[in-house]
Amino acid sequence: MKRPGLFAKTLGFMVVVFGIIATSTSVLSGWQTHELLTDEYKSKALALAYSMAQSDLDSILERDAAAVQSRIDQYLRIEGVAYVLVADSEGRVIAHTFTPAVPARVQDIVDLETRHTFEGGEYDIRTVRYGESQSLHVAMPILTGLVGYVHIGMDMGLINSYIRSAIVKQQVITLVLFLASVVIAWAFIRNISRPLNTLREHARRVARHDFRSSIEVDANDEVGELAEAMNSMSSDIRELVDNLEARVRQATSELQQAKDELELKVQERTRELSRANIQLKIEVAERKVVGEALRKTEQKYRSIFENAVEGIYQVGRDGHFISGNPSLARIFGFTSPAEFMGVANASPEALFFEESRRKEYYQVLEQEAEVQNFESRVRRADGRVIWISENARRISDTHGRTLYYEGSVEDITLRKEAEDQLMHQAFHDPLTNLPNRLLFQDHLQMALERSRRRDDYLFAVLYLDLDRFKIINDSLGHDIGDSLLRAVSRVLVRCARSVDTVARFGGDEFAILLEEIAAPRDAIKIARRILDEISQPFVLDGNEVFTSASIGIVLHTGTYQRPEALLRDADTAMYRAKELGKSRFKVFNHRMHEQALHLMELETDLRKAMDHDEFHAVFQPIVRLEDLGIAGFEVLVRWHHPVHGVIAPDHFIPLAEDTGLIYGIDRQMLDEACAQAARWKERFPERFFDTEDPMTVSMNFSGKHLKQPALLGRVEEALQRYGLDPRIVNLEITEHTLMDNPAQAGEMLAKLKEMGVGLCIDDFGTGYSSLSYLQRFPIDVVKIDRSFVTGMENDPDSRAIVQTVISLGRALGLRVVAEGVETASQLDILRRAGCRYAQGYLFSRPAEVEEAGQMLAQGGILDQALRAYAQTADGEEE
Repeated sequence: MKRPGLFAKTLGFMVVVFGIIATSTSVLSGWQTHELLTDEYKSKALALAYSMAQSDLDSILERDAAAVQSRIDQYLRIEGVAYVLVADSEGRVIAHTFTPAVPARVQDIVDLETRHTFEGGEYDIRTVRYGESQSLHVAMPILTGLVGYVHIGMDMGLINSYIRSAIVKQQVITLVLFLASVVIAWAFIRNISRPLNTLREHARRVARHDFRSSIEVDANDEVGELAEAMNSMSSDIRELVDNLEARVRQATSELQQAKDELELKVQERTRELSRANIQLKIEVAERKVVGEALRKTEQKYRSIFENAVEGIYQVGRDGHFISGNPSLARIFGFTSPAEFMGVANASPEALFFEESRRKEYYQVLEQEAEVQNFESRVRRADGRVIWISENARRISDTHGRTLYYEGSVEDITLRKEAEDQLMHQAFHDPLTNLPNRLLFQDHLQMALERSRRRDDYLFAVLYLDLDRFKIINDSLGHDIGDSLLRAVSRVLVRCARSVDTVARFGGDEFAILLEEIAAPRDAIKIARRILDEISQPFVLDGNEVFTSASIGIVLHTGTYQRPEALLRDADTAMYRAKELGKSRFKVFNHRMHEQALHLMELETDLRKAMDHDEFHAVFQPIVRLEDLGIAGFEVLVRWHHPVHGVIAPDHFIPLAEDTGLIYGIDRQMLDEACAQAARWKERFPERFFDTEDPMTVSMNFSGKHLKQPALLGRVEEALQRYGLDPRIVNLEITEHTLMDNPAQAGEMLAKLKEMGVGLCIDDFGTGYSSLSYLQRFPIDVVKIDRSFVTGMENDPDSRAIVQTVISLGRALGLRVVAEGVETASQLDILRRAGCRYAQGYLFSRPAEVEEAGQMLAQGGILDQALRAYAQTADGEEE
């Protein structure tokens, strides 16, 4: 008997349920077994390690490798022990059970655990995979690592074999139960499906239009009721079929009657067609009249042909003109069609001088049967060359053979000239009439292709940017700026050769493609000549204008595939020339590209660092030299990179200023500095803050903030949030930044001073400012740059500069802080010069917040610096 469908569905359901149960129990059992055995292995390994650490202490101290080896060899007899290794306090292996040598992975863990600082009774457990083995590695220090370390590995393969054995046994039991369930289900469903099969067979007979049979099902359930219903339905259908057959016979009789009526109508239609034939004869006569009308129409269209603006012609297969209208002759500069056809048929090369183009015209016309908008150049009778556009089609006979061609001609010379003008504008700079970036890249692409075809072909690219062009443009006006650009373009064209391409990319950027150079030094010579020429004064509208240029050069072009990459490297070299001082050239090397990629990668990491909170503050004490007590802290930013570790500020602050990320960094440092100052004020209120000269917290901020009025709101909001006296906070700005825009800087600093915060000039003495700025700006603190402090011991000039700044600061009522104090000798010189404040490694390196708090908790006096200074003083007395 065919397997019932219900059994298949039930079997499928049971398979799914069995799969879920089997998987769930396997996972749960495996997990429980793994956890229990792993815990047992951990306990066993810890016991063995502890026993080894306690019982073999003397052997390990004496580094008796034989005794230790004999001891650990016995541990291999214990079930589950994979290996044992004993190392001394320096991580050197005393004895081990590996053959022949310690695997590299295990040796790495031994080195790592040796560097790990163990406290009393501490141990470390981790999973180790080496080769095809996996072990549970237990490391235990002997006397907190002073004597050595015991490393024991437990074989995890035994745990996995136990788990597999348990799962197989469980699955066998589950499978037996599943097969028993399948047998029971089959017997149950078979009893249900038997009457259903009887119903199905009856339904098939009904589908074959057999309504005579009945269903015999001996059942008192729903199936029996369904059988009785189907018997009743079959009887009803049988009656309906009999009635339908009677109706079919009646319809057949009616169709026969309709057929007879149709034949009568056909006869009548035939008589109508006869009358239509007579009507057609009348229409033939009318066609004659129409023919006369067509002749008149032909005359009309002949007139159009003769007077059309476009030239219209017919030409044979051999290229000889058959006919043409006056406009055709006029386009070619002839007075009549006959004169045109005489010249065109006698010497066509005189008119159609582009022989290849004319052959292409006839080939396309013959192959495609028509031509549309076919453009070519022809020569008129007066010798002038014009552009024409032709539309033509092939005329064929009934067999597809070409009879002749007919078409029209239009003079498109004005349109082509307009297109050429637009093309020139699209590929040339409108100000200097030099090629633009698009045309330059096209020429550069062709140069790259020539270099790949010819081994002796050399070329170079120069990328030029004018220095100080914006200052000239802003001060003398855009008209003078445009005149300067045109003058520079003439200089570049004069310095280049006729085969070279000089282009303007926009703004004050130019590029030069030097082709067919004999050697790379030729490009260097041209670059030097350009710099010399541009450095000469330009007289523009009565103004003598001076400028210079920075040039980036790419000489070795053999590795480039795309012009964009070559221009990118030339631009990189140009910016490097600007960084080195402008008015010079720089030849590109791959290290520049790597540095550019590094900067781009650093910028990406810098943006991520803002989101991942990788910046934090450290605190360097500012010391009063009279008692070496802490007068304040300078807050410094540190970046803990997840890969490169701690990155110094001078590596990422300039990039942060260029990208605008400096605002977020400074805002975070301001918040951390104020928050920590508030915590210290709450912890040490009377000792450091509730005095006439409270301890200060100084922080650097970028000069870009001087252009952002939002700085005032951020500082005020931070002071209010943490309840700080404005005198506690000092904002430091470098002297270089202060001098970039003195007017704007003075306005912003005055507003900050009104708020009550202290203002400090950092790195004083390294800029180009006038000393009068100390009176102009509301400065409270001046920091002497570390370069002068470092040179005081051996350089009299540096010592004189430091003494002058100290005297000037005291005369102006400013607080002078010496930066970078590293030796007691420097401290002594500063004290003798009258300097009251200093900071540097002699006192303390930048400290974490906990260490800085500990300094304050110990009284704020730096004993280490006092001792160093005292030893130096004693040495001088002796």
